[in-house]
Amino acid sequence: MRRRTAIITAGLIMLAGCGSPTPVQEVEPSSVVRLDLARGADRTLPTEVHLPPGRGRHPLVVFVHGYTCHVSEYADLIANWVVAGFAVAAPTFPYTNGAAAKLDVMDLLNQPQDVTAVLDALLVAAAKQGDPLHGRIDPDRIAAGGHSLGGMTTVGALGKWRDPRLKAGIVLAGSAREVGAEFRGDPAAMLFIHGIGDQVVTIDQGRAAYDAVPWPKAFLTLPAGTHRNPFMSPADPDFDLVAESTTDFLRWRLNADADARKRLAVLGTHFDDRLG
Repeated sequence: MRRRTAIITAGLIMLAGCGSPTPVQEVEPSSVVRLDLARGADRTLPTEVHLPPGRGRHPLVVFVHGYTCHVSEYADLIANWVVAGFAVAAPTFPYTNGAAAKLDVMDLLNQPQDVTAVLDALLVAAAKQGDPLHGRIDPDRIAAGGHSLGGMTTVGALGKWRDPRLKAGIVLAGSAREVGAEFRGDPAAMLFIHGIGDQVVTIDQGRAAYDAVPWPKAFLTLPAGTHRNPFMSPADPDFDLVAESTTDFLRWRLNADADARKRLAVLGTHFDDRLG
């Protein structure tokens, strides 16, 4: 068992590939609420909640960063979702973030339950008079998404550790490694995006998780895509496609936007469309 754990850890440690934090680029006039959340004394989960402008309840995306990554590295992708009207909650996970004093790649197995804990706290806050989140989150329109280890966390939150409030999932360069492809509960549409050039989590691993999903799903292949840049860097030639396709997926699934569904349907031959 000890040898197997060492082999697993050696394999997952390759997920490291994120750099130093980049400055958060706020999109005015959206706002950010910062919460000091936790699940027990040793599991702090500081969370940024990015809110679209205006009042009213917004659909929510809980976004999970990759191994050794920082939430700020996804600022541009998050901004695209916020501009489109989605609230985005982005926790920093205690043992997989780039500034962690102690890194533990196998803490992946705890992160799906962290997603549930964060969601619990957000919905309590959204129902509390006087809270900055009061009346800002729609509890019936919630999705999870993540990159790399965060994508694996998303698979877990829709599988072995299913949170029934999740109506959709986005898996960016992720797989079902160690969390298992044990999808269960009510159908939740899922979008997978993966680059052929990903040498950290191979596209075959991502495809295996996708094949196991029993619900409406789609798989977008990035022929020149790598593990990191298509999801973090606006300078990457695939970034706009990632931003637009994920936004349309969320619009379709959480907002019942028929036009967004039509745009997804014409993404081309690299888009395996089984969304129904």
